[in-house]
Amino acid sequence: MPSERKKLLRGYACGISAALLWGFHAVLIRVLIKQGVDPFLIGALRLFIGSTTLAVLVGGFSVLKRKKIPSIRYSKFFWFIAFSLAANFLLFHKGMEFTTASDAILLEAFSPVMGLVLAMVFFPLRIDYLMKHPGLPQKIILIIVLGSIGSAFILMNDAQNLFITNEAKFTGDMIEFAAMFAWALVMLSVHEYQKRDPNQNSLAVAAQYLFVGGVIMMPFVEWTQLAAITQTQWMWIFVLGVFSTGIAYFLWHIASNNLDVFPLMTIFNFVSVFNVTMETIVLGLKLSWKLLLGGLLVLYAAVKAEMINAKYKIGYTAEATTDPQKMPEK
Repeated sequence: MPSERKKLLRGYACGISAALLWGFHAVLIRVLIKQGVDPFLIGALRLFIGSTTLAVLVGGFSVLKRKKIPSIRYSKFFWFIAFSLAANFLLFHKGMEFTTASDAILLEAFSPVMGLVLAMVFFPLRIDYLMKHPGLPQKIILIIVLGSIGSAFILMNDAQNLFITNEAKFTGDMIEFAAMFAWALVMLSVHEYQKRDPNQNSLAVAAQYLFVGGVIMMPFVEWTQLAAITQTQWMWIFVLGVFSTGIAYFLWHIASNNLDVFPLMTIFNFVSVFNVTMETIVLGLKLSWKLLLGGLLVLYAAVKAEMINAKYKIGYTAEATTDPQKMPEK
C-alpha cells in the first residue's frame, strides 16, 4: 500500500474514532447530571483523568522512542489557555444541567466562527490584511451571518420532549453560548502559544493545561459528593476522562497530522451527527426543523471559517482549532 494511502487511512481511522468518542460524551454527561451528579465535579474529574491519560501516553511514547520526556514553557498564553478552558468546562457542564446535549454540541460548533471574529478584534492589524484581499471581508460577513442565524434557530428550538422544559432549555442554551465564547478564546490562545513556542510538544502542553484547568475548577466543585457516586457512575466518569477526553484528543492529534483541513472539518462535524443520533436513541430527543436547520447552518459556517483560516491565516491554524490537544469539550 503506498505511503500516502496509509497516511490517509491512518488519518481517517483516528479522526472518525475521535469523533465517535466525542459524539456520545455530551449525552453521557447529561445522563450523569440527571442522576444527580454535580456537573462541576464531572468536568473537573474529566480534566484530571484526561490529563493523566495524555501524560501517560506522552511519557510512554517518549520512553519507547528513547526520547527525553518533553518539558514546556509556562508563558502568559499557557495561562490564558488554562483559564479559558476552565471557564469553558464550568459553563459547558453547568449548561448541560438545563439544556439538551444536542443544543450544547451544536452551539459549541459555532466556536470557529467566533474565533474568526475574535481574531480580528484582538489583532486589528489583520483588518488591514483583509482589505488587501478583495471579496474576503464579504465572505467573512456572510459566514458570521449564517452561523449567527443557525445559532438563533438552535436557541429558539422547542425541546418537544418531556425531560426538559423550554424555559430551562433557553437558560441552558445561553450558558452554552457563553461556553462557546470561552472555547473560542482557548483556540486563539493556543494559536498564539504555538506561534511563539513552535517547538513545544503539543500533547505534553495539553496534558498540563488540562490539569491546571481542573485545579482552577476545584473551588466550584461539590467534593463531598464523591462518596455518593455509585460504582456505575464512576465507571462512566472514567470513560469520559480516559476515552472522550484523553484518548480522543490523542487520536485527533494523529488525524490532524495526516489529513488536510477540509476532511478534518468534515469528520469533526460528525461529532454533532453522532451526538444527535445518540441523544435521540438514549434520551428520546424529538428532532425539530429548527434544530436541524440551525445545526446545518452552524456546521456549514464552521467549515467555511476553517477553510478561510487555513487559506489566509487570519486567526489560527486549522489544526489548532480542531485539535483539542493543541489547545478540546464537550
